Amino acid sequence: MYKVNSRWNHQDSIKIEWNLGKRCNYDCSYCPSEIHDNTSPHTDINILKSTVDKLCELPKPVRLSFTGGEPCVHPHIEELLSYVKEKGIKWLSVTTNGTRKGSWYKQMPVNQYVISLHFTEGDWRNVLDTVHDIIWDNEETPNIVVNVMAHHKMMNECKEAVEYLETFSVPYVIRRIRWTEGEQDLFDDMKYDQNDLDWILSKTATVKPNTFIHHRDAYNPLTVIHANDVIKLHLNKYKGWKCNIGLESLMINWDGDVHGATCRVGGSLGNIYNDTFIVPTVPAICTRNNCTCAADIPITKINDLVPETQT
Repeated sequence: MYKVNSRWNHQDSIKIEWNLGKRCNYDCSYCPSEIHDNTSPHTDINILKSTVDKLCELPKPVRLSFTGGEPCVHPHIEELLSYVKEKGIKWLSVTTNGTRKGSWYKQMPVNQYVISLHFTEGDWRNVLDTVHDIIWDNEETPNIVVNVMAHHKMMNECKEAVEYLETFSVPYVIRRIRWTEGEQDLFDDMKYDQNDLDWILSKTATVKPNTFIHHRDAYNPLTVIHANDVIKLHLNKYKGWKCNIGLESLMINWDGDVHGATCRVGGSLGNIYNDTFIVPTVPAICTRNNCTCAADIPITKINDLVPETQT
C-alpha cells in the first residue's frame, strides 16, 4: 500500500468539520468533555455567519459538516442552515443524535444527516422512528447514515436496531466505542464479550464505500472500501506518511480554533473566530500510530518511503 484517497473528487474541495458548540442534550459517558456539556453558551449566530463568509473565501469549494455537541439544539440553527445555502455552499451535512422530529429534519436545507444512535441516553427507538419518518414518503429525502454506537452493555439493543435498519434498507455503520479515559489511538475491545465483538467485526458498513487504497501489486492494484471498515480491518496505519489534512480538510473547534483534521496532527492553524487562521499550503506528516476518525481516512495520504517492490 502506498496511497489512500477519497473515491470521490474530494481533492478538488475542502471538507470542513465544524463543531458549532459544546452544548448537547445528551451526556454520553464515552464522549470527551472537551467537545460536549449541558451548560456552555451557544456560539453567537453572527460569529457563525461571519465564519461561513470566511469559508467561502477559501481557495477551493467547501463541503460543510456541522457537528457538536449537538448542533440542532442551537437556537438559531435554522437561520444558519439557510444562510449556508444562500452563500452557495452546495454540500451540507449535519451530525445529530436525531432527537428533533422527523418533520423538522425533512424541512431543513441539508444534503445529508449522520444520525448517531446512542443507547445509554434518550429513547433510541424514538430516534429510529424519526429516521423512518425522514425517509418515508418523501421524494426529496436527504441522504441518511446511521452510526450505531455499539455500547458493550447494550449489545442486545444494538442488534435490534441493526435488524430494524436492515429491514428498511437504511445505510448504517457499527461504531465500536473509543473510551475517552483510554488510549485515543485504540478502541477498547476488551470491554466486549467475544461473541459480540465478532458480530460487530462481521458487519460491513452498508453505506457506499468511500476510500481507495492503492497497492503496488499488479494483481491487486486497488481496494475500494468504506472508511469505517478501514479502521475495523486495521488498515489505518499511516505514521510517517504525507497527509493532505489542511489542504482537503479542516476542523473548526467549538471555540474557533482550527486544525487540519479531527486528528489535530500538525497543531493549531489559528483561530477563525478572531481572524488568526492561516490557510496551510503543504501536507502534514502523520505522527499517529492509527488514523481513528472515519472523516480523516479518505483524505489523500502518500507514502514516498515504500520501495517499488513492496505491496
